[in-house]
Amino acid sequence: MATGTSKENPSKVIPIAIIVIGIVAGYLFFSMTIQGSEVGISPPVTADDTLSKFKDLNLDFSIFDDARFKSLKTFGESPVQPGPTGRLDIFAPF
Repeated sequence: MATGTSKENPSKVIPIAIIVIGIVAGYLFFSMTIQGSEVGISPPVTADDTLSKFKDLNLDFSIFDDARFKSLKTFGESPVQPGPTGRLDIFAPF
């Protein structure tokens, strides 16, 4: 007597279609990412790329004069004194 052959021999079309769709999607994804990152040539360095542009840099330190900053307090031990941590032989078995 013939039993349901569809239960004994599942169709191989669905797994093959999933694999093909995955390969195509992977190819499209990686071809898009590689295309944008293939610059390879760095821009030339000009003489203007020096630290002289920071010569006239003005920093605003007025935050340190604010009453809220001056009211900050240190809680706990300062400086922190580290205690003994870790194992003497890191390769020793537990």
